[in-house]
Amino acid sequence: MKKVFGRISALLFICIFMVIACNKDYSVESPQVLEIISPATGSCLGITANGDYYKKIALNSDNYLSVDVNFTNYGTYQLHTDTVNGCWFASDSSYANATGIGTIILKGYGTPIDSLTSVFHIYFQKTSCFTTINFLPTPHISAETDYFPMTLGTYWTDDSVKTNPSEQDTIRYTVSPIKKTVGGYTYTRFSSTFKDSKYYRKDGAGNYYELNEDFTFYGISGFDYKFLDDKLPVNSTWQTPPIYGAYKPDANQSLPFKLIIKCTIVEKNIKYKLSNINKTIDSVIHVQLEYLATSPDGQSNFSDLLGLTPADAYYAKKKGLIYYNIDNTLFHAFRQVRSWNIQ
Repeated sequence: MKKVFGRISALLFICIFMVIACNKDYSVESPQVLEIISPATGSCLGITANGDYYKKIALNSDNYLSVDVNFTNYGTYQLHTDTVNGCWFASDSSYANATGIGTIILKGYGTPIDSLTSVFHIYFQKTSCFTTINFLPTPHISAETDYFPMTLGTYWTDDSVKTNPSEQDTIRYTVSPIKKTVGGYTYTRFSSTFKDSKYYRKDGAGNYYELNEDFTFYGISGFDYKFLDDKLPVNSTWQTPPIYGAYKPDANQSLPFKLIIKCTIVEKNIKYKLSNINKTIDSVIHVQLEYLATSPDGQSNFSDLLGLTPADAYYAKKKGLIYYNIDNTLFHAFRQVRSWNIQ
């Protein structure tokens, strides 16, 4: 990188920064002053690293630094980091036409040589900034390419809330070796750290099913329903056949009802930001589930009585369920994935 910049003595620049070259044995060179471009001046306020970083996987557009700068004079600027573990960051040459605080984006370049923790610096005329990046081992690439991995040992760690947002907890779901056969279909058990279980199956053609056992309180045994079809376009819908149960407010009353679960593809191939880990996931399908409860003749709506309101689920390709939310007057619950390990 030292060949990128020549010395231009007649110009002043926003910052003085170093290039530290990194070779295969991880030795680093002493810093040198890079090109001074123009009279823009300023100071560094902080750096934020964005994206995931893995050994032997080249940096792309998701890997960049956001650098907050306090401009004290107009002019052209161009920022670079030192080079560490085979990677560096650099901004395009731009012009600061106002003073005050601004943000500069430095794009990532190179391919990480090893999995380690590295410190990247930007040196200004009077101050410097640095950020630490954790380069992870090369990830395991799953043979599955769908939206709901079910390989044995795969797990997801979620931030979970039930009813009260102040009661947030962490829960892990793991694909277990236990199977269950119902109605001629074989389901795989997902076990949680809260000791509850869910059963799922898929047909390999883009259809994903759950053995729903959430309504046993209403006299409805487990039933099979499709919660995702990754082949369908946006606005596609499907629903279960009518399922019949009874709501019993007390020992002397029984209110029969009919339940239909309707699913709609709301969005497809979108990016979704996980707010808990400040991470954006791409290739996401957004499905809305509506729980339609009525009297058996369909004339009376019982959804509010049973606390059934629409729920939103987000499934990411090769990652599975990353976010689920249901909110009504009776309770509020959501699951938002924090980490995952796809086998």
